[in-house]
Amino acid sequence: MKYTKRIAALLLAAVTALGLLSGCGHRSDEMSLRVSLPGSIATLDPAMVTTENEKMVVSHLFENLMKFGNDGEGRVHAVNGMARNYQCEENLDGTETYTFTLRSGLTWSDGNPVRADDFVFAWRRLVDPAAKSPNAALLDMVAGYDAVRSGEGVEQLQVSAPDEKTLVVTLSHRCPYFIEQICTAAATMPVRSDVVSAENWSMSAQTLVSNGPYREIRSWQDDTLQVGASEEYYDKRRLGPAELNFAFYEDEAADFRLGISQKEIDAQPETWHADPYPQVTTLVINQMAENVSSQKLRQAMSLVIDRNALVQKLPARLFRPAEGIIPYGIRNTEGLDFRTAVGTKIDNKPESYEHNCRVAQELLAGETLPAAGSVTLAYVAEIPGMEQAAQELQRVWAEKLQLTVTLRPLQAEEMNKVLTGGDFVIALAQIRSDRGDPVGLLSNWRSGDQRNWANIHSNAYNLLIRVSDAASSPKARDAYLADAERMLLEEGYVMPLYHEARAALLRDGLTGLGYDGMGNYYFSNVVKMSK
Repeated sequence: MKYTKRIAALLLAAVTALGLLSGCGHRSDEMSLRVSLPGSIATLDPAMVTTENEKMVVSHLFENLMKFGNDGEGRVHAVNGMARNYQCEENLDGTETYTFTLRSGLTWSDGNPVRADDFVFAWRRLVDPAAKSPNAALLDMVAGYDAVRSGEGVEQLQVSAPDEKTLVVTLSHRCPYFIEQICTAAATMPVRSDVVSAENWSMSAQTLVSNGPYREIRSWQDDTLQVGASEEYYDKRRLGPAELNFAFYEDEAADFRLGISQKEIDAQPETWHADPYPQVTTLVINQMAENVSSQKLRQAMSLVIDRNALVQKLPARLFRPAEGIIPYGIRNTEGLDFRTAVGTKIDNKPESYEHNCRVAQELLAGETLPAAGSVTLAYVAEIPGMEQAAQELQRVWAEKLQLTVTLRPLQAEEMNKVLTGGDFVIALAQIRSDRGDPVGLLSNWRSGDQRNWANIHSNAYNLLIRVSDAASSPKARDAYLADAERMLLEEGYVMPLYHEARAALLRDGLTGLGYDGMGNYYFSNVVKMSK
């Protein structure tokens, strides 16, 4: 069945958003917005970005097939970007084919035209194992992805350009978040083959070529980047700031500041709210470690964890006890908050704690505990709160279960090797989703996935993820994903501890800031509030 998605609803939403913005603020052609993003950037190559700082800068220098529009209340949604429109064809074999038509007159910062082939090159490069992109999995729904990752050649990825303005993408299965999450992502931005051939091309004003709204580089020092709105950008008249000044350090005078202090947060109990973030700090138990192979033991270990006590050791209002693997802020297929829709899967009520401890002790009645010193807990010591959390876990397991656990502090690089090599019993790790959909955190645990640090091999779990991909209705897909989360929690190889949020502040008198729930803020719609 073929149907056309002209995204009239999105266009209407964009018009509505503009109306909202015009009702509460006004843009200034001379407005210069200073943005403080503490922390250095290592690359502005879309395929290689890993930090929020890098992704936010890339999302203003470049533009994807779709872009984020602001609804006037800080929420963003996908609207037309480089693509003027798109169509989607549902194929009989369960695959989908998207056909995008690019706008006319699009150009790169060096004046060359933006072509559909630029997207083909960028997406194939992203997936190419030789490129070693940390973001390759973002295109795992595109047909041919597995073949490319297996070394069969980038031509296996089903993206093509029949002409300069047409991009065709075939997905191996239905992907309800493809337009909203993948076609807006920093990592899937277009790049030119002749540009990326230069060494470290993205970190020099002389070699960086981009296609977004703020493609004019005016100044670039070690810790600052000043960019201006391009006169050639097709939608320049709707941009808020005429200039963005990125400062990669703490700048208290900035208009927007990421990572505000705990003191500032505490001073605004009524007006400031943390922004959700798709990251969970969790215990990962290696399925290959025989001394923790008992499901009863793993369940008991989770039951005696006082997640409220753990959170108390962390900065207030930026962390909350985990109620499941999926944090608040991630939407399900029907557009609802997944955590709210599914409900609490971990009982963190203070009045339940002693009962949970008794249940844990009953589970272990008759069980033989691992020998002292045979169970180790690896963690990254320099991550704030990790050492305190590890020590608390060691204490509570010894006190409540008589289980002796040896702490194993590591450097970040060591931890990466330990996790990928499977050289651990238990690890305390931060796991971040690369997309704002539950599958971003759930698909990691499929057999053979390179992110499956627990080495979980479960045919039943693999099946749930597969049928969620093939589900024909949003309700059915959401049910399968909820079952997958429940199964992971019951098996006990993944024990979520707490979720994290972002702390940011926009200066009084400004409005129109957008946030995507993935840690990225958008400044192109920021305007001064009307008096």
